[in-house]
Amino acid sequence: MPGRSIAIVLMLLATSAHAQTRYVSDRMVVELRRGPSTEYLILRNLEAGTAVQVLEDAGAGYSRVRVQDQGTEGFILTRFLIPEPIARDKLAAAERGFAAAKTRATELEQQVSALTAELGGTKKDLAQTRSSHDQVSKDLTDLRKSAANVVEIRDQNEGLRQRLVQREREVEELTAANTRLASQDKQNWFIVGAGVLLGGVVIGLIAPTLRRKRRSDW
Repeated sequence: MPGRSIAIVLMLLATSAHAQTRYVSDRMVVELRRGPSTEYLILRNLEAGTAVQVLEDAGAGYSRVRVQDQGTEGFILTRFLIPEPIARDKLAAAERGFAAAKTRATELEQQVSALTAELGGTKKDLAQTRSSHDQVSKDLTDLRKSAANVVEIRDQNEGLRQRLVQREREVEELTAANTRLASQDKQNWFIVGAGVLLGGVVIGLIAPTLRRKRRSDW
């Protein structure tokens, strides 16, 4: 019994390896039977264009097939099988392909429109960036000029500060000299005053003597 099961499995594998896909011809309805003759029960009716997988050539003009949509196996007349889909299915497939291509074309057009709008925005941003760059360059030039002026003003201020320091030193020296002169002047006046006072004292002492001498001379 196990050997028989193995043989069946091997037969099925061999059959599957040689299976080929075929299509029911343009005939409106084709009978799928339980066996390879009209004496067997009809399992189902296959419409034109139905895809089936040919499992083996059963002889007597029949092929054993498996219907792809439901997996039903049975026998069908070999002459009603063709290697390619029927014209109706080809047309339907072509129409589906055309519809898909049209949809894809619409999507591509939308993408192109979006990219065009984005490109326009990018160009606008680029123009603004260039304008900003020009303004920044101008501001940088003005800043460099201002910096140069600041350096020049700083140098001028430094020169003025040094001159002011020099003038302050001169003023201090003149103030000190004036103080010395004022002190010396006070000393001179003191000496003069002392001399005048001394002279007055001397005159005061000599004057009576002179008067007496003059009287005696008289």
